[in-house]
Amino acid sequence: MRFIDKKGKLFGKVNVIDLCVVFIVVVLIFGAVYKFKFMDKTNNTVAMQPVTYTVKVDRIRNYVLDNVVEGDFIFDKTSGNEIGRIVNVESEQAYDYINMPDGTISKVNVENRINVIFTVEAQAVTNSSGTFVNRTYELLVGSQRKFMTKYFECDGSIYSIN
Repeated sequence: MRFIDKKGKLFGKVNVIDLCVVFIVVVLIFGAVYKFKFMDKTNNTVAMQPVTYTVKVDRIRNYVLDNVVEGDFIFDKTSGNEIGRIVNVESEQAYDYINMPDGTISKVNVENRINVIFTVEAQAVTNSSGTFVNRTYELLVGSQRKFMTKYFECDGSIYSIN
């Protein structure tokens, strides 16, 4: 007696293809049972905590400052998701460093431009991997991002995280 006959049956009784399909279905069922019954579930109950971070926007025109309003929600331009509420707005004269003919470097004011620093409060998850607003938007000091509210849009960098 041969192992597989001319008709593709195992020991002349069971079709090899049918046996493979049954084996795959059984493996998938055991995999699903293992995943949903025995594996650790992802912890979605991590407590969100208040986080305050500051955003610095360099060299914008003076009239843009009027559009940065305390109490407005701020959004990430890329995803459109809310990433906090503006709680404080400060401004300072914009400056630049230039090389002088004698080889020194001087700090000079940039005419008609200011730097805006706004403080944002948000709910975030903080763990060993970092700080995440809305569980997905990672806050990194020094990262350049596009921010927007309903009144303005700007490129800024995250200055500090508390």
